[in-house]
Amino acid sequence: MDINQDRYRYNLRSLRILLIFSFIITGSQFIWEMMGIAGLFPKISAFYASQPSEFSDVFNIKMEQEMAIPQWYNLLRALLDVTSIVGLVLMWKLRKNGFHAYTLSKLLLMLLPLMFLDRSYMGIGDIMIAVIFIAYYFFLLKNLGAFSGESNSPDTTPSENNEDNS
Repeated sequence: MDINQDRYRYNLRSLRILLIFSFIITGSQFIWEMMGIAGLFPKISAFYASQPSEFSDVFNIKMEQEMAIPQWYNLLRALLDVTSIVGLVLMWKLRKNGFHAYTLSKLLLMLLPLMFLDRSYMGIGDIMIAVIFIAYYFFLLKNLGAFSGESNSPDTTPSENNEDNS
């Protein structure tokens, strides 16, 4: 039983750490989308253009791409980011519908550039990270009992029944 308690605590700690990273990433993406909706990109671009830097050319190209994106697209991404955040909160509570909300919103966020923009807006690194996070969330939530409808908390371990039958 001590091994199951340690495993449960380790999986729960791993899940919480990954959720915190996801909150930071998705929250920063949401803030970026809100800046696009508010029309702050031209002001940011003008500020950085006045600052001499070796990265100013790359940054200006990125800002020109961002300013070319329609505001409705930024709004749609922001709504999907909110759905991701809701899914993260539900996963924090070990709810399987949180995993489904997070996964669906991430898949739609990956498909949006293909449906509405040029393929150059889609990064293979973003896709790989999203797939890795989704797979690891599935693994952790499955081990924590979120998908089976029962809790695999250390108080109710399935191995107790197996010891009685031996």
